[in-house]
Amino acid sequence: MHAGTSCCRLFLPYGRQHASRSQRASAGGGGMRPLAYATPEQLIAWAAAMMERAPDFVIGPADAPYLRRWWVIPRNEACNVYLHEILRSDDDRALHDHPWANTSMLLDGRYVEHTPDGSFMRGAGWVGSREATAAHRLEILPGERALSLFITGPKVREWGFICPQGWTHWRDFTGGEHGELVGRGCGEHDALLPFTSAVEAQLA
Repeated sequence: MHAGTSCCRLFLPYGRQHASRSQRASAGGGGMRPLAYATPEQLIAWAAAMMERAPDFVIGPADAPYLRRWWVIPRNEACNVYLHEILRSDDDRALHDHPWANTSMLLDGRYVEHTPDGSFMRGAGWVGSREATAAHRLEILPGERALSLFITGPKVREWGFICPQGWTHWRDFTGGEHGELVGRGCGEHDALLPFTSAVEAQLA
């Protein structure tokens, strides 16, 4: 079973399955109860209600955010479920991977997903799972946004960007404390990539 899928089945308002109290606790949900099956319209209404409060995390500058994130369940090491409002395209300088296996459920809107195997239009209702090492980039069409549920498994690796000279750690590529700002990118003209070098040393 995909690492993000079991978490999805425990907590998503999309799922039909019921989880025991011990299962919910082990996945970090505490006393949360799984919701019953919901229609696409009900899912969008549920998301709109959650978005009435301030997001838990914002990527990008305050006046032009790239992504707004709400935590559907308390953050934990076993799995996480995020509600994402994607307002702008990913950095187009490189594809990126992730620190955990993950599943996306597109609730509203659409985007183009660029991968090493090609570019694909994803529309509302699409569900896709990825391994942590699967690289991609999301492109939001002009004047549009996308709303998705993003489910992760446990962290299994560091994440970064697939650059011409090789994999580059996100801290070397992006700016800001949490990678929320545009940084130097692939750094073809900058030999100092301390975080990337540290990961490479651990793997050597």
